[in-house]
This record gives sequence, structure tokens and C-alpha cells, in this order.
Amino acid sequence: MAQSGRVRLRFGALLLALLVGISTRCAEARVIVEYPPTVSVGSPFIIRITAESPITSAEAVWQGRTIPLDLRNWNGMQVAAGLFGTQVGKVAPHEHGMRVRIVSPRGKKERMLAIRVLPKKYVEDRLSLPEHMVTPPSSVLNRIKGERVLTASALSTVTGKRMWDLPIERPVPGIVTSPYGRRRILNGQPRTHHGGMDFRAATGTPVRAAFAGKVILTGDHYYAGKSIYVDSGGRVISHYFHLDAIDVQRGDILSAGQVIGRSGMSGRATGPHLHFGVAIGGQMVNPEPLFSATVQSMLDKRAVVTIPVTAP
Repeated sequence: MAQSGRVRLRFGALLLALLVGISTRCAEARVIVEYPPTVSVGSPFIIRITAESPITSAEAVWQGRTIPLDLRNWNGMQVAAGLFGTQVGKVAPHEHGMRVRIVSPRGKKERMLAIRVLPKKYVEDRLSLPEHMVTPPSSVLNRIKGERVLTASALSTVTGKRMWDLPIERPVPGIVTSPYGRRRILNGQPRTHHGGMDFRAATGTPVRAAFAGKVILTGDHYYAGKSIYVDSGGRVISHYFHLDAIDVQRGDILSAGQVIGRSGMSGRATGPHLHFGVAIGGQMVNPEPLFSATVQSMLDKRAVVTIPVTAP
């Protein structure tokens, strides 16, 4: 009887240890968030979340915009990466907060990330254009107003499924003639910073999609000329301006590197070239780093926080 009692005690202790271990592992299950503690004005950046136990959804709020994070299964975990940005002339250099929200079967959790935006100096461009292109005649003001409504709607597109990948494709092979961030002085009048990149491209040069995605807008606009807007999910919207020809239409699904049009000088342009821009969550960012970046390389200098998701 004594021996039987000792066996029962050992079994009971073993069972208790197993139950405690299982409970501890459940309590410790978490979401790991990797992010850069500092970014430069105008630069794109990435955050990555890794969920050790199942979660329902994830999103981040940055500069007043909510960006959904597309969860994917990887090695028994869920992983998501999100692109974000800080637009020159729009986001002030100081510490900003990003709110990460996680929904799991146990409920909702949040964590505030502190990201310091560092100043960066950009040079100026002085351009001489026909006066009607700097100060448009009253006869086209309604047209311009209507086009701004269309483009603002396109840039506000929210699609949860991530179609973008890194590095991105170069849209044309030509050199950069005007980089992101240069402040435009048009006929002596200061204008906003350049929100994209201009590439040298002779009229008729094939223009390729930098990102996979869906065509959400095409048109022939007063300032941008023949244009294409592509949604790549996660509020990543790319656009291509001053085209000579458009070879896609709204609703088309594109693969990265696919020819979408031909370069030209339509709209407000002093010569044939391609203007390429990337908006992330409403922030026009510098596309240049994305031509060589990977998700991992953009997180080389990162901070890490955890969010417990299975604790009561």
C-alpha cells in the first residue's frame, strides 16, 4: 500500500508539473514586434510581427492612418510585415508614436512604439516652365479639382492582402534626373518637395511595374499627364506619370516587372522622362532604398517588443 501511495504521489506530481508547464507556455505565448527606433524624414521603413500562437488580425496606426498587416503562416507561426513612411515636408522630425493592435481569440491587445524621425536635408530644383503650367488658367481649374478628387481616392485605397515584395523592380533603366525630396522652385515660386523620382527615359521606353498589384486608376491628367496608379496592398500605392501610352486598364492584376506603358512627356513636363512615386499610408516616400532592400535588411538596426496574447 505504501509503495502504491508513493507511485500515486509521483504520478500526481508529474501531472501537476505537466499542467503547470502547459499553463506557463500558454501564458507566455506572445507576438514579437520588430521595428526601427529611428528613421529619416522621407525614408520608407518596415515593421514585422511574429505571432507564436494564433491571432485573428493585426494592424498598425501611423500618422493617423490605419494600415492592415497581412498575416502569413511560416514555420508554425504567423508572420506579417508592413511598409510605412515619413513624407518630407509633412512629418516633423521628433519622436512619433505607432500603435500596434493585435486581435486574438483571447481579445484585443495594443502596444505603442516610439519611433524618432530624424531630419534630412534635401536640395532644391529651379525650373522654368510655361506660365500657364505654373499658374493654370481658370478654364482648367474645375478639371484639376476633379482630378485631385480621383487621385486622392486612389491614394486612400485600403487592401489587406499584401501583394508587394522587396526588392522592387526598377521601372525604367535610365538614370535618376531628379531624386525624391528636392524642393521645386518653379519660375521663382517655392513649391512642395518632389514626392517621387524622375528617371531619364526617351519617349516610347517600356515602363515596368515596380510592384505586383492591381491597377486602380488610369487617366490623362493636367499636371501628371497620362498616369497609372497601382495598389499593392497594405496601403502601398505606386504611380507612374507623364506616359506617352498606357497599356493596362483599371482592374488589371499586375506582376512585378510587367510592362504597363511607354514613357513620354505628357502633362507638365519639360522633356521625356518617367516620374515614379510610392505612397505608403498616405505618405509619399523615397522609393530609392526599395530597389535594393529586403525585409531583413530594413530591420538590421531594430528594436524588439513583445505583446502577450494568451494571458488572461
